[in-house]
Amino acid sequence: MSSIGEQNQVARRSMFQSFFYSMTKSFFDEINVTINGNRKGDIKIKDEDVYYRMTKYVTGFDRLALGESYLDGQWETDDLLTFFEKCFQSKLSFNKGFNMIAKVMHSLPLLTLNMQTKGLCRKDISSHYDIGNDLFRLMLDRSMNYSCGYWEKNVFLDPNDGNNNSDSEFKVNTNTLCSSLDEAQMNKMLLIGRKLNLKPNMRVLDIGCGWGYLAKFLAVNFDVHVIGVTISKEQYEFATTTDLKKEDLEFLKIPGLNPIGTGRFEFRLKDYRDVNETFDRIVSVGMIEHVGRANYSEYFDIARRCLSDDGLFLLHTIGIAQDYIPQVEPWLNKYIFPNGMIPYHTQLINASYGKFVIEDWHNFGYSYYRTLVQWDKNFRKSWPLLAAKYGERFFKIWTYYLLFSAALFKTRKLALWQIVLSKDGFPNGYVSYR
Repeated sequence: MSSIGEQNQVARRSMFQSFFYSMTKSFFDEINVTINGNRKGDIKIKDEDVYYRMTKYVTGFDRLALGESYLDGQWETDDLLTFFEKCFQSKLSFNKGFNMIAKVMHSLPLLTLNMQTKGLCRKDISSHYDIGNDLFRLMLDRSMNYSCGYWEKNVFLDPNDGNNNSDSEFKVNTNTLCSSLDEAQMNKMLLIGRKLNLKPNMRVLDIGCGWGYLAKFLAVNFDVHVIGVTISKEQYEFATTTDLKKEDLEFLKIPGLNPIGTGRFEFRLKDYRDVNETFDRIVSVGMIEHVGRANYSEYFDIARRCLSDDGLFLLHTIGIAQDYIPQVEPWLNKYIFPNGMIPYHTQLINASYGKFVIEDWHNFGYSYYRTLVQWDKNFRKSWPLLAAKYGERFFKIWTYYLLFSAALFKTRKLALWQIVLSKDGFPNGYVSYR
């Protein structure tokens, strides 16, 4: 039964306000969210004007309205993650008409122009990755991997012991799951090294090397020479000025894999389009999301040019496998990743066709849900150390971003792919790991 206050509030609504309220309520009823309810994922309305903005969101005319009204304090919830999960479990949030309007209203330049030129990319990358290494150091794992961890522990098994299988990640067995974010990220880096079939003294190109720990991990554990390229100044400075202390070396080393611990790594502040050398292996983790569909073909051209004839290229990327999911999410594009685009699987296939043979395609998107939830926990725990620098609005933006993204992966609207490619088929056949 509604309270007297709620009844009075309803009575005071104008005809237009009542219409906007009804539209909003219909949407939330469909996704099982109660306005001013008390269940997990229910929302509390703090400003009646929010119904107008919610209606614009529901009809697709303003995909920013949901997030921006949250930032403006017009609504709140005790459980953002559950709220987003309920939203994304319904196709109402991603219907084709909704997306067509949103594309015209928000994404037309990204979908029709090349917004990822060298100059624009430097600006966009800096706006996110150069906002402060202190933030990322506190939020991420010890190896500062800003990409999906791999939570299945199978890869830690000796690949020669006959037990390295590819059981589905959806099999809930706590004995096979990593117990921490640190472990999951180490597991992911080891998975990459094994999928690349690395041999001592190989030259490896890391496109979009982040803060450098993947390059250091591969060098230390596989005795290879890794060259990492990035256009983030802060990432480059961190990678080149942060020495591997004894405790860091011990942390990165996998026991028994490369007892000597040799290998080399170096980093360059360089756009991938300016690389013109030959490498035995190429790896690119969480970078093609910044390439843009206008440049996918060139991206694979460059990778082919830089890869030896018997080499392997591992592409690690967020992806979309269903055409009703938008390639550009307006709120994330405005507040988090300017001009970022998530590739459809068909775009990657078409852009690489005739240039590469697909040796392996591995989807472990649910691991990204676990990773993002852990990032959110780390961020909230560390917030007292960050608040003075970043401010309360940043806190709302960042937690919204992390949990919004986590829900997209949990509801399988986004995937995480590791794709292994060769030029003309890997000699003697390719065997992957899971």
